[in-house]
Amino acid sequence: MKKYLTKIEITSEAANKDEAMEIVGDYLSANIVTGIEMKCVTKPVRFYDHTAAKAAALLVLIVIGFLSGVGVKDRQNFAFNTCQTAAVQVPLKTSDANKNDSFFKKEWESKQNTEVLNFIKK
Repeated sequence: MKKYLTKIEITSEAANKDEAMEIVGDYLSANIVTGIEMKCVTKPVRFYDHTAAKAAALLVLIVIGFLSGVGVKDRQNFAFNTCQTAAVQVPLKTSDANKNDSFFKKEWESKQNTEVLNFIKK
């Protein structure tokens, strides 16, 4: 069974607090029928406060953001160190390590010299 909260607001003209309370008592016991304005609002009772739920959700988001930022820094450092030590690249044809292909080196140097001379002539 659900619980409901009902708020009643009664407006009346009275000289003081005691008279106002007497008028409300008469109205609620059905002794007065006219001259009184009443507003009534009923809604289900909630087991939690909206502000508490919003604050909890915000706190969870902040903690998740903080932890994800810490994790990114650790992963970046790990990847940076790993790439420096684990990168594998075949030697270039122009490197000193590849001494078997002297024809390619001579062809490359002559092409480079030709390009440099053409650039200077312009």
